[in-house]
Amino acid sequence: MREFIESLPRSTQHFITVFLLLFVAFLHFTNLPSAEIKPIFGIDKIAHLVIFFTISSWSCLVFSGNRIRQFAIFLILYGLFLELTQMTLITDRYFEWMDWFFDVLGILLGLFTFTKRL
Repeated sequence: MREFIESLPRSTQHFITVFLLLFVAFLHFTNLPSAEIKPIFGIDKIAHLVIFFTISSWSCLVFSGNRIRQFAIFLILYGLFLELTQMTLITDRYFEWMDWFFDVLGILLGLFTFTKRL
């Protein structure tokens, strides 16, 4: 799989990256049915972790060296931006620190999984 992704033209890799970012924003702003396991730790937290793990892992395959770290910082800020936007522009949606925490955790797990360092 890694060889296939790396063999794609850079423009295609960047297009997929932008698509993933827009898809993450779409998921943040969509009202999905709640499936809470506990008040603090619901299935949505796992979704945040998996989504940001996926995009972080993708970035490790597409970018190299210092650009991976820069993109990870961008993703952390992007997750915070999405939470703040959700709170201010969307009715019936709220900012949750735990959502952002699981975004960051997913990013760090993706980085560690594919680079073996943080």
